[in-house]
Amino acid sequence: MRLLPALALAAFSLAASAQTSVSPAAAACPDCGEIRTLKRVEGGDKPAILQERKGPSGLVANIPLDGSKPTVGSSTELSREQKPATVTYEVVVRLADGRLRLVVQDDVGSMRVGDKVKIEQGRVVPRTK
Repeated sequence: MRLLPALALAAFSLAASAQTSVSPAAAACPDCGEIRTLKRVEGGDKPAILQERKGPSGLVANIPLDGSKPTVGSSTELSREQKPATVTYEVVVRLADGRLRLVVQDDVGSMRVGDKVKIEQGRVVPRTK
């Protein structure tokens, strides 16, 4: 009967040690990894996570106080100037601990799939030793 608690304690300690094991590479540089995919995205708008809201959107009404005719229109009509197409890059990095991170940035320089990189301040940069 005393053997049962000892076996339970041994199994618990083995499970706990398996969960806390981290590779030496992941412990030394948790934000380091390798580029798995690199995708160029072209479009008129940046991805939603990079867009900045610069004013109202939707329906706009102008009701003058002098009694003249009110006007109604779309707020998108307010800025009809042509915007240049933006180019962004979606970079998927497999970190040393096995996790995957997606980073969206405007430029990747000369980085390619398979390059060793580090994620610094939300950007993928080449890793230097």
